Amino acid sequence: MSKALIFKLFLVGLVILVSTWLYLSFPLLPKENEGQVGSFSSNTPSVIDQKTELPAAGTYKLHKIFSTPEKQILDSNGEAKYLHEFTYGKYTLLTFFYQHCSDAGGCPYAMSVFNSVKSTLEKDAALAQSVRMVSISFDPYRDTPMMMAGLEKQMNKNDKKDSVKWSFLTTANTDALLPLVDGFGQNVDIVIDPATGSQTMTYQHVLKVFLIDRVGFVREIYSTAYLSPEMLLNDIKTLAMEDSHSF
Repeated sequence: MSKALIFKLFLVGLVILVSTWLYLSFPLLPKENEGQVGSFSSNTPSVIDQKTELPAAGTYKLHKIFSTPEKQILDSNGEAKYLHEFTYGKYTLLTFFYQHCSDAGGCPYAMSVFNSVKSTLEKDAALAQSVRMVSISFDPYRDTPMMMAGLEKQMNKNDKKDSVKWSFLTTANTDALLPLVDGFGQNVDIVIDPATGSQTMTYQHVLKVFLIDRVGFVREIYSTAYLSPEMLLNDIKTLAMEDSHSF
């Protein structure tokens, strides 16, 4: 056998040996996002709720985004309280609003979604007792505690013992409001009249709804495009299932 042939056979053997070692040491990784729907495999379609087309409650994780700011607010009786009294101990849906908002896709839409979630939750007494709703005004001069009391009465008028409590809060003034909205990252601007350069009584803001867990961590933030009763209910159930597995 010639030296050239022996050398070729040696190279072929070396290539096979190295290839085998690489295969055993570094298994092939799946293609990025192959077979994935969010964080769920397409091989497990049962995790997708066929009715809502959302991942089934409890099959995904809601991460801690930030802790709710500990700021002072006024309740509907005009009493000064700290926000943790409305964000601890229960799952909380919280949003900022102002009563004179006329944007159909803004505050009125959030009100409608909250109403729908409230009605649905109250069909499940155990879950209803673990949830509250909070609306905080960023118009403290018009949305007084008395005005908030009127909204509370209206939104909770059919409540029974185990109903979801919906609280309407405000602040004493703008100085008390600003640290609160900043703490949540809620942008809001007073609209300026272009003709006079004066401030109007209209607020420009992006609708945000915050889902807060029982120890005060924001776990999800929804904007108009991702805000629906089905999604809120799904995420509330997911947090409840997470807590039930932690004991």
